[in-house]
Amino acid sequence: MDALSEPLALSALRFLAFALVAVFGPGAGLQRGLGQPVRVALVIPLGTAAAALWAWLEVAWGLPGLFPVGVVLCSLPLLFRGLGRVEGEDSWRGPAPALLALVALLAVSQYDWNRLTADGRFQLDPLVPFDAAFHAGLTLELAAGYPPQVPGVSGLPLGYHLGPDLVRYAAWRWAGVHPFDSQTRFDVTLWGVALILALRAAMRALGGGPRAVALAGFVPLLGDISWVFAGDPQAHWWTDLLRGNLLVSVAHANPLVPALGLALGTLSLVAVAAPGAATLALAAACALATPFFKVFLGAQLAAGLAFAALFARGPARRALLVPAFAAAIGTLGLATGTGGETVAVVLAPLDLVHVTRSQLGMAPASGLGLAAFALAWIVLSLGLRVFGLGPAWAALCRGEATARALAPMALGGWPLGLLIRVAAPEVLGGQSVINDAAYFVEQSGPLLWLFALLGLERALGERLSRPIVLATLAALTMPATLQFVVKKRTADVEALPAAMVELTRALERASAPGDVVLQRPAGRYPPAPVILIGRRVTYERFTPYLTQFAPRPVLEARHAEVHRFFRTRDPAEAERITRALGARFVALHGSDRLRFEPPPGWRVLHDAPGARLYRID
Repeated sequence: MDALSEPLALSALRFLAFALVAVFGPGAGLQRGLGQPVRVALVIPLGTAAAALWAWLEVAWGLPGLFPVGVVLCSLPLLFRGLGRVEGEDSWRGPAPALLALVALLAVSQYDWNRLTADGRFQLDPLVPFDAAFHAGLTLELAAGYPPQVPGVSGLPLGYHLGPDLVRYAAWRWAGVHPFDSQTRFDVTLWGVALILALRAAMRALGGGPRAVALAGFVPLLGDISWVFAGDPQAHWWTDLLRGNLLVSVAHANPLVPALGLALGTLSLVAVAAPGAATLALAAACALATPFFKVFLGAQLAAGLAFAALFARGPARRALLVPAFAAAIGTLGLATGTGGETVAVVLAPLDLVHVTRSQLGMAPASGLGLAAFALAWIVLSLGLRVFGLGPAWAALCRGEATARALAPMALGGWPLGLLIRVAAPEVLGGQSVINDAAYFVEQSGPLLWLFALLGLERALGERLSRPIVLATLAALTMPATLQFVVKKRTADVEALPAAMVELTRALERASAPGDVVLQRPAGRYPPAPVILIGRRVTYERFTPYLTQFAPRPVLEARHAEVHRFFRTRDPAEAERITRALGARFVALHGSDRLRFEPPPGWRVLHDAPGARLYRID
């Protein structure tokens, strides 16, 4: 846990060294090993996928030390063949304005969160603290063994796309970079850079000119017309109201961001004239890796490539079908595995519209009232992307291979997201259903932006680069982004109490990864042992989507067992519960207390106001 209190500059140097060796090296080396030029936009996505693969092999096979061996093997071609020809960016001056804008936004809105403060508290990010906590816990869980268990519910195996968490595990294992540092400060920057480069490469593949390519790099920062709700006090986060914006995922290192880099890299590769076996191998590798970072995008990529293959002939069809098959295999493998058993896909027309009304505190609507609001929702959600509908439809009907594959991915997100619900079939009491079909809308958003910018370039020509046009575009697309920054800078700080953090330090000294702690489930704070030091807890109530990973009856039974422990006055029953749950430690926070006399063999390891820790010998 000391990694979270070291100077940020030192953590940044650790991560930079890790990225250079474990991401950039394999990302460039694999391309050179196949006799290909180094495509700049592919280096980070391909290197990230390779790092995740070797990290998975290391933990799944139980072979400590396999990760660095795999990284060296992937990077060796650079030693024998050199960097060779580099394609994609003539210089860094092209993407530099977009990159600087992204880093500036992250610096003022994101880098300060999920960090230990001077007074010993742990400061949580105010927007989606449960998601950041879940992924930090999952990363540390990978260090405890494989398969990982559900963070916060010991003993239950987890089915999930693990790509980004495996890379964070490797950074933690081999560079000492804590998962919170990775996802809050470093992953967001690395994957943001990759996304900007991938969007620029995709725009080139679509035939966009210099102005459209330059603007494509700013797509992650562009928003919709949700600012029309500015006067509503319930509109807390504008950029998250209408689902089509990418900003929240970029700022919070959502797996969708590296997945987009892989998907766009796949589409850029199929745009290569007369692609050979090596190019197809790279395209298939990127396509196969995509669902392991975001399964929803893997499904859309497979469908888009298969659609384009229907209209291709000969080698061009093969160039599309090979990565389509790879993406489909990866997606089906995840959807039919453990992760798909606790998630249901059902028809739920306009569910996302109902969610927005609920967020705004509006009464439920039906009939003409709902239809009118849904129409407004779609128009506002699309925003200036409405200019991309025509070019995307034209590409769907008569475009080149890349455009024809990209068009259904760009156009299909809103219909899919508004038609179905992807969620756990049931939730725990007091929790709301989270419809993950929103990801279809969100991942289509940046793709439709590409067609919108392409259409604007063709319509406006030289005028697209004039200050008055750019100022108008910014005025219509940036208010939600600016509100996001202001909201993050002025948000109330929620932090784990210093006493809880200090107890966790004592637990770290006395335990090992994988040890189980029994503590009272708290809805206000994430479980500190899970997110800070990688120890398991018997049950927690902070994560609002646990039923995505375990059936409701199982979770309720576990909750009842833990509740019984804190209510019993019988030491024998308490010992039976701890044995049944495999708990080696008992942690008491705040006003928590035991109603029984601790049995012989229960040793107090830490005793301070508001915090007591027992070890069960």
